[in-house]
Amino acid sequence: MSMGDSGQFIWAMWDSGRAALVGLNLVPVVVVSLFVGMASHVRGLSWLKALVSLVPAVMIVALWPMTSGYQPIWPDLTQLESQIQIVVEFATGFTIVLVAGLLKSALYLGANRPGSHKIV
Repeated sequence: MSMGDSGQFIWAMWDSGRAALVGLNLVPVVVVSLFVGMASHVRGLSWLKALVSLVPAVMIVALWPMTSGYQPIWPDLTQLESQIQIVVEFATGFTIVLVAGLLKSALYLGANRPGSHKIV
């Protein structure tokens, strides 16, 4: 029994999605997003902060092979695997920036309560 075009499309999407998740490296995204989320003084625009944190994270992953003497491996944005990785990295960065901003706001609100003592 042969699969139609829609079956082949779904199979290609499934296969590309699995390959993208296998090759995904979220450590630079988490570290850079956490730094951007905690260092930013402006509340809101978490999507923009996630986009700003995505650029250095992708550059770290691309340039990492140069530490061993190899050529940089830049993501090919015409490939479905790279596109899925970028979307997952952006979603992860957005979540980390949002949570870090909320955590920072909560810490500042707790420090500015009446009766709380500031440590000098």
